Amino acid sequence: MAKVKIQGHASGTGVLTITAPNTSTDRTVTLPDSTGTLLDTTSGLDATKLSGNLPAISGASLTGIAGRKNWIINGDFQVSQRAAYTSATSLTSTSVYHLDRFKTKINTISGTLTHKLNQVVNGKTTNTMLLTATSAATGRVETVQQIEATAPFISQTITFSAWVKSDNTSARLIVHQNGANVQTSSNTHTGGGAFELLKGTVTCASNSGEIYLYSGIQAAGTGNVSVANNDYFEMAFVQLEYGSVATDFEHRSYGEELALCQRYYTTSFNTGVTHADNAHEGVVSAAMAYSAATATVSSMAFPVKMRTSPSLTIYGRNAGTGNYAIYKSQTWTATTTANNGTNESFISLYLQPSGAGMTAHYVYQTSGHYDADAEL
Repeated sequence: MAKVKIQGHASGTGVLTITAPNTSTDRTVTLPDSTGTLLDTTSGLDATKLSGNLPAISGASLTGIAGRKNWIINGDFQVSQRAAYTSATSLTSTSVYHLDRFKTKINTISGTLTHKLNQVVNGKTTNTMLLTATSAATGRVETVQQIEATAPFISQTITFSAWVKSDNTSARLIVHQNGANVQTSSNTHTGGGAFELLKGTVTCASNSGEIYLYSGIQAAGTGNVSVANNDYFEMAFVQLEYGSVATDFEHRSYGEELALCQRYYTTSFNTGVTHADNAHEGVVSAAMAYSAATATVSSMAFPVKMRTSPSLTIYGRNAGTGNYAIYKSQTWTATTTANNGTNESFISLYLQPSGAGMTAHYVYQTSGHYDADAEL
């Protein structure tokens, strides 16, 4: 039979008091079948008080925290609305959006971007972004995401991280707060050509200014470094979060990630289709004729409410260049297409076909494609 032993402390003078329950019903206390320390109502979390201090928890062990924590959109490169970039795409010296929410550029060198699908990184299958230098010089190749929210980061400590593979030891991540001109860099890549976790922490300044996350082959402060031909920078699982610990990457479904991207950019083209006039049959909608020669497209709702009223790029279908077509007299006829009050919720166009031939107040079919851009 097990025994209960109360052992006094050699230097303690306090009295252990066990208070009996105020009831006629017996109570049983079951002790754990191992050594350890029981918490009391002041050193632990008491359900009636909801006060006291929990034992210290190592921040390094806090992985897999639930909730929407990653402020980077498309950090696993699921979404590519503008085109299919599975083959190398030439970069320019001007920042251009390629994969959704990431705009990429080169400086004093030439380079390419490749969207690599189904790569194994840290034991997980994901997509990656590969930046490759195609010339040797003192320069840089970089990609950046500008984060819309400003106020939530004021005076906050944030941590940024990504899995990176490179053959250049100047591969790094850099956070830049525009208004405060605060910059910090991650640890740099060892250059061994294997994926490793790069991460860094910064406390944002108290004044305003958008947050930028730069990544690529570059010096701290986004400066130029020595780049050899075929040097590369490949990354996956890009994350920016509150706190001073880089936790596990937050995975979101394709539908969630797409909706987040569509706040900044959306298109009527199917995924993987090159955006161009007559690329394939356009979106069919309706237009009410004002007169024999003018019509207005009825509103077409965007998939999600965009950040602001977007700029539009219009693509033709079957007739004309950069203009919707209208179906009249049993044929598709080119129009002159103008924005007719598009806002962050819907697209509205004003069409004027060549010649007359429509009847006022009749409804006609229209067809074409659009890109709507509300990027920062």
